[in-house]
Amino acid sequence: MRGDKRLIMAALFLVLALVAITFFVAEAQENNERLAVSNGQGTLKVGEERFQINSVIVKLLPDRKAEITLVSDITVFLNSTWSNHAGSQEIDLQFTGTESRSGFEGSGKLTLGNEGKSVTRLALQGISRATKRPIEAKFEGK
Repeated sequence: MRGDKRLIMAALFLVLALVAITFFVAEAQENNERLAVSNGQGTLKVGEERFQINSVIVKLLPDRKAEITLVSDITVFLNSTWSNHAGSQEIDLQFTGTESRSGFEGSGKLTLGNEGKSVTRLALQGISRATKRPIEAKFEGK
């Protein structure tokens, strides 16, 4: 009986230790700058104009800001705020007047690869504050 109690206590300690380690690793990831880069195919539409996106670079900063670069015939730099659900590789992007120096207001979704260093999918839509033209971007990483 005494051996069973020790075994149960050891198993409980091991489970708690694993949960704590998982929590601290996830917390450390959230507090570090992350860079995700992918080549692939996509389309950027600005009003009636279309550009082919060849590459996407996303830098997620610890203060919940993001710097996004869309590489196509033209290069577009965007700033946003980001949020995600714990343990999820899907990130919500919000482009507002105060955060987006590029003059873009809208929202989007970013999906990172399993390792968190590549962009699997990116979708943005919104409007240009300067020209009032709709802007839409869709990208699939390789």
